[in-house]
This record gives sequence, C-alpha cells and structure tokens, in this order.
Amino acid sequence: MQPKDGVCHERDTLKERFHADFKVYREAVHQLDLCQPADFNQVYEEAERARLAFEAARAALKSHLAEHGCG
Repeated sequence: MQPKDGVCHERDTLKERFHADFKVYREAVHQLDLCQPADFNQVYEEAERARLAFEAARAALKSHLAEHGCG
C-alpha cells in the first residue's frame, strides 16, 4: 500500500541502507586492487561480507517496492 502523501519512510530507510552498503562494497572491492598478496584472503573476506550485505539490502528494497508499490 502506497501512503496517501506519497512518502514511504520504510522505502527511504531501505534506499539509504542500499546506498550505504553499495558504497562499502565498492570500497572493499577497490581495496582488493590495492592489497598486498599476503593480505588478499583477509581483504577478500571483508569484500565478500560487504557483498552479502549489499545483496541483502538490494533484495529488501526490491521486495519492499514490489510489495508496496511505493517506488
């Protein structure tokens, strides 16, 4: 259900989370390019955690938009 005033605070919160997680993921991938070979596994694991958080935020936003039609 779309709010009558066109404002959906849950959508806004989910969008903010999506953008924040994307920024963290993008930076984590960048760090993979910069890291020393000895540090690769640790940096890779951090990037993978960031990717999973980004994917979860993306799925939550996509689900909310489909369910509520407030996009």
